[in-house]
Amino acid sequence: MLLPILIAAAQPVAAPPSDAIVVALVAGDGEARCLPDRSLCLELPGEGKDEGGRELRISSPRSGGDTGTITLPLPYGADGRGVSLWPNIIPIPSTNEDATQPAAEFLVGVIEEERAMYSGGGGSGGRLHLLRVGMAPHAAGLVEVLDTVWDSSLMIRACFSEQDMKNRLEACHDEYSFTGTLAAAAPDGGELPALTLRTAATAYPQTSRRTEDNSNIKLKKSDLTHWKDPECSYTRLLHYNPATARYEMDRPAPDCSVYTTP
Repeated sequence: MLLPILIAAAQPVAAPPSDAIVVALVAGDGEARCLPDRSLCLELPGEGKDEGGRELRISSPRSGGDTGTITLPLPYGADGRGVSLWPNIIPIPSTNEDATQPAAEFLVGVIEEERAMYSGGGGSGGRLHLLRVGMAPHAAGLVEVLDTVWDSSLMIRACFSEQDMKNRLEACHDEYSFTGTLAAAAPDGGELPALTLRTAATAYPQTSRRTEDNSNIKLKKSDLTHWKDPECSYTRLLHYNPATARYEMDRPAPDCSVYTTP
């Protein structure tokens, strides 16, 4: 359920064009990121720092040119995990027949990152938490509607001798990556917009597999390219289920933890 938080009245912001469902945020003042028309700005105070990013600050213009600000606590960033703002926002189309009615709700994203270090390497893996944010004039609230693997970057040492270096043509680390993107999908008449999740998973050199010891493999120059994993590079439709108050995939995603877990 939405968690109501009373605030000084913040005016609803103008809705972006109906065909721009996923809107890229632009730089604002300080650490803030805003809609292109600056009608709404988001900020995670202390983003990227210890204990930073534990609250979401939302500001929007009010009459007279000053700013109404909402601050909502976030349940992320525990155990030293980093928290950053997803650089996009999704306006929830109004059900009001008046097309000029300002948007009162948005989907914003917070990326929670886990990091790990190991001998000769390290990595990070992030999860996207998509949050439904209410922007009523006298109250606001948020609720998580999606939690999904999002991105990763891993580097694992693979050379332990001069012979290993020769065998691997001095490509002495196995590298693995995973990236996700969200885009608008065809309308399905749901309470929230339907979305498309696309992922891409790669390994370098192309013969490397995280579940295997790759140090003794003799590489060729043609191996020094990125291999795209066909199973973990997938597309899924996301539909909002009002019974669970969450987005659900049209079919299950594969286990890609070899890419996404540091």
